[in-house]
Amino acid sequence: MTINMSFKLSRAWFLIIIFMLPMSALRAADSSTRPVVIIDGFAPGGGTDVLVRTMAPELSKMFGKQVIVENRTGASGHISAQTVARAAPDGQTLLINTVSMITSRSLYSNLGYDVRSDLVPVTQLTRIANVLVVHPSLPVKNVHDFFSLAKKRPDELIFAVTGLGSISHFVGELVQQRVGIRSTLVPYRGAAPATTALMSGEASYAFIIPIVVSPHISNGRLRALAVSTIRRSPALPHVPTLDESGVKGMDIPQWFGIWAPAKTPAPTVDMINREFVRVVALPKIRERFEREGVEFVGSSPREFGAFVESEVTRWAEVALKAGLKPEF
Repeated sequence: MTINMSFKLSRAWFLIIIFMLPMSALRAADSSTRPVVIIDGFAPGGGTDVLVRTMAPELSKMFGKQVIVENRTGASGHISAQTVARAAPDGQTLLINTVSMITSRSLYSNLGYDVRSDLVPVTQLTRIANVLVVHPSLPVKNVHDFFSLAKKRPDELIFAVTGLGSISHFVGELVQQRVGIRSTLVPYRGAAPATTALMSGEASYAFIIPIVVSPHISNGRLRALAVSTIRRSPALPHVPTLDESGVKGMDIPQWFGIWAPAKTPAPTVDMINREFVRVVALPKIRERFEREGVEFVGSSPREFGAFVESEVTRWAEVALKAGLKPEF
């Protein structure tokens, strides 16, 4: 009887274990075999998209699994940020986004997430100049000509931005206020659509990073007038800075960063950080992008977190001075 009872108990425990193991094993297998998905908040062909898709094959080797890129455009990158903020904190879903996610906070009354509490900073990838580019039909050769024309034709020039509240929007707003010009703003869903509109003549000018517009500047389909950083871009050494052109103290780079969902374990965040830092140190990646004006950073999670905090404060003040208020 005792032996039989012991057998029944053992059998019961065996069955419980059998039923429990597949679920945990499935979760473990799912985590180990599922591809890592990097959510990009901007359109295919834009700066973040070109960079992360070039990095993805190298990241796949380092992670030991496929890394894929998924574009979730709209709302200046906030739709992608919402998606990642709501994802499981298992290191399988990551976000690549830009300073536009910070600048555009002032234009949204309810984002549905907080960059400081719902996302974990992994690393700042890059720092890049924005280029003031115009359609070649515009009768201007330099920034002075451009400002003179804009003052003569208030609201006539079409200012293409890569999204409301994007850094391209903020640079333009600040320049307009500093020099006293007015243009008609038209937002697009990323740098690629804005560039297409500019080349077609649908728009007059824009501020877009070199990685997107350099080829079109080279072939004459766009004309570069100035860059928004305090130093000239290595990609366009012949193009002066806004500071050199009379808009003193202007230093507004575009930057890209990587985030994970909140509550992602610190060891997982550190592992992801190490792999991204390794990737941006690869000669093939640096050679591909540095000649296009990309300055790689590769900061630690703590450094990037402190930087994001400083950017939130900086751009809130800029938005207040520029008179930008929530529109959504």
